[in-house]
Amino acid sequence: RYGRTGISVAQFAMLDELEHSKGIRLARELLGTSPLVRHRLIEPIDPRAISIETAWVAAPRIVSFLAGDDAVDPVLADAGGRLIEPPTDPVVDPELDEARARVRELVAGEPCVIVLQGRRGTGRRTLARMAADRPIVAIDLARLDLGNASAVRDALTALGREALLCEAVPLVAGADELAGPDASARRRELARFIEASTKPVFVVATSSLPPLEVTRPVFRFEVPLPGPRMRAALWQRELGDAARTLADGVSRAALRFQLGPGGIHDAAVAARASAAARGGGIREHDLAQGVRSTIEERLHGLARRSSSHLTWDDIVLPPDLVRQVELLVSRVRNAYQVLETWGFQRHLPGSGVAALFSGPPGTGKTMLASVLASTLGLELFRIDLAQITSKWIGETEKQLDRVFDAADTGHAILLFDEADSLFAKRTEVKGATERYANLEVNFLLQRIETFSGVAILTTNMDGSLDPAFRRRLAAHIRFGHPDVDERRELWRRLMPKDAPVAARLDFTGLAQDFPGFAGAQIRNALTTAAFMAAASGGVIDQSLLSRAAAEESQAMGRIVTTRDA
Repeated sequence: RYGRTGISVAQFAMLDELEHSKGIRLARELLGTSPLVRHRLIEPIDPRAISIETAWVAAPRIVSFLAGDDAVDPVLADAGGRLIEPPTDPVVDPELDEARARVRELVAGEPCVIVLQGRRGTGRRTLARMAADRPIVAIDLARLDLGNASAVRDALTALGREALLCEAVPLVAGADELAGPDASARRRELARFIEASTKPVFVVATSSLPPLEVTRPVFRFEVPLPGPRMRAALWQRELGDAARTLADGVSRAALRFQLGPGGIHDAAVAARASAAARGGGIREHDLAQGVRSTIEERLHGLARRSSSHLTWDDIVLPPDLVRQVELLVSRVRNAYQVLETWGFQRHLPGSGVAALFSGPPGTGKTMLASVLASTLGLELFRIDLAQITSKWIGETEKQLDRVFDAADTGHAILLFDEADSLFAKRTEVKGATERYANLEVNFLLQRIETFSGVAILTTNMDGSLDPAFRRRLAAHIRFGHPDVDERRELWRRLMPKDAPVAARLDFTGLAQDFPGFAGAQIRNALTTAAFMAAASGGVIDQSLLSRAAAEESQAMGRIVTTRDA
């Protein structure tokens, strides 16, 4: 009557000739206090009505484990679970010696909570692996349906069971999902797991966690980004023999890309794939391509890469703006020398560069951001504000943290178009709406201050931004409407060299006839004129340009009074 159908306490008592009182006590333990049940080593056939007659079976994971199956528990797999062995060839960061020694003591001691905080990819799990000196079994809360408390409970229970079977230390990543007022149920589940664990528990997060409300002692460690020398050693380990052929390329990558062990590993894998697709050895360009791939993966769904072939020849700026832009370029290019080598970093909270481009629509703010990215050899990622902002409390901050983390590598420029929707002035708190909106702005103020990448904010409404952001800006470049000379130059420069044009074009007349035009309107008019010429089988002449400009002017709601329109 047992086997696949299980065995009940009553049956077990008869087989083992247990006294009635001992059978009753065993039944009570199976109702929830027994470690066999708590860790789901055994499960009831029918959990709805447990009694002394309820049949129990070994959990499927126990059966597969006893059969020698090393496959990841399906429940753990859904949460990104995996068994991580101690590193065989660790690259040891001397700056973490003290933290590593302390964590090793804690792992060898009584059950506790070890919180490892830091940016994604800084090596939080690597520190855990090296300090634990034994296998780690990990899950990622971010992979779960966090609206379902039972899914979190099942994943944590499976984690504890796997840690027991493999004699491993449990690690819970994605703990940022425990923040916010809507995460109380998830925090309770983690607290129950910690209290039931017979081992220390690693908790990994990117930001400061709220109190975990557990009786076990909690120890917090900040894991910083490794310095350039450490990054160079990590690149050399990941690239192997290819690092020798790259020579100074590895050192340049270590200086240029602010990545941790995880980020360097992912970038090196992507670099190998890039080289293999080309059919050659790894080049320095492949390293940059690998870093770009990791950034794109981290920003998936939150930003899109903006590619452009624009150059300085496509932009017309007055001399004072040119000087401001040149200084901005210098700040990015010479950041390491000034901040690190010359020691100015200790006077600043962060090493990043944030710039604000303000001015009327169409004056070239976004275009300049594209040209700057090309000039600096950086990728430009345009933030999708519709995907960033959320009605759920705390969700916008999480998405923004992901965005800034990705750009902190130093190989990307973040472009926040119409930034006033995010960086608006804080208001007087009259209710929950204002309070949470102000919390978002406060988070942005703190995050942009510690940001080490490049961020460009554009706005048409200069006065709507919170004044505190202005104090954190490396540059504020104000765009105005181009004057007649600048408009003439824009008409000339934005006409492609390969376009079929009439022998004589009066760009000065166009600049005078359409004084309200900026770069965007001129570009639109040129494009419209080109399609008119293509449709008629002719060339782009003065008449078509004037007609196209008149249509653009009407679309702007302006009255057209030109000599040619």
